[in-house]
Amino acid sequence: MAIQEDWQHLTATEKAQLNEATKQLHYAAQFPATFGHNLRTESSDDSHSSLLWVPNIRALSSQEVSLKRRVRMAVAYDTFELILIDENEEVLGVFPLSGQTLTTAMSFVRTQARELGLKGKEIEPMEHFELPDHPLKQGAPFQMVSPSIHQELARYRRNATLVLQPIAGEYEHASDVATWPHHFDTASLLTVKFDDQSNAQKTVGMGMAIPDSLCDEHYFYVNHWVKEGSDINYDTLPSLPSGAQWKTEDWKGAILPMSAVIAAGEAAEQCKLTDSFLRQAIKASLDLLEETPVKA
Repeated sequence: MAIQEDWQHLTATEKAQLNEATKQLHYAAQFPATFGHNLRTESSDDSHSSLLWVPNIRALSSQEVSLKRRVRMAVAYDTFELILIDENEEVLGVFPLSGQTLTTAMSFVRTQARELGLKGKEIEPMEHFELPDHPLKQGAPFQMVSPSIHQELARYRRNATLVLQPIAGEYEHASDVATWPHHFDTASLLTVKFDDQSNAQKTVGMGMAIPDSLCDEHYFYVNHWVKEGSDINYDTLPSLPSGAQWKTEDWKGAILPMSAVIAAGEAAEQCKLTDSFLRQAIKASLDLLEETPVKA
């Protein structure tokens, strides 16, 4: 299995450090997202603001923008820097984030855009959602938690992209795998039923999420959604791989905490568990929705 060979072994268990670094990276990722949001054509699903993992430079980048040249803004995980890259992933500009604030980072983004020929407008922050509160919002400086923790979080993003892309690619109506700046999950959305106007009526989501009210650590997930009232019976649910669990309250789906992935052992076993969880939970969700998706 090719993805097992490419999976990067996960080992870190320092939950508090991983979670604090994730919060810092979440705020930092708003800058490449804002870059794309302001400079790309607006899309109804907000994908112009979405982010892509760039494995060669271990960075989360904006969608490509055309100014004087084709460029992307990114946040490099290992060095905790904002970087501007060209279409060949060559670095054109660098802004180390540690010791800097949201205000000074935004100045860097605006300066880069102007130097690349942006005229008649200014890069403006996104305002259609808010991030969880953090001292950064009150003017505190960014600070790298530790190089090893940032490197582990880079492996999280790489592995999530690696395992999700082939699964999403099996379905005609699954979105491209991307990281979304609001919830900071790396995910794909599979639409399994449309109405007569091609609006989604039933969907299955798959991805890797950051710590939240569902789970206090990173986790892989599969959830399902129905637009109209649903009479889905959750009394009898299929079993899931070791460490995974169903959630059936407000949020309906299955999760696999990262600690369970790490506990699987070697890299190949971690990958096997994650892939098995995603595929089993997707199948179970489709059965619950009583839908058969169109294959690619």
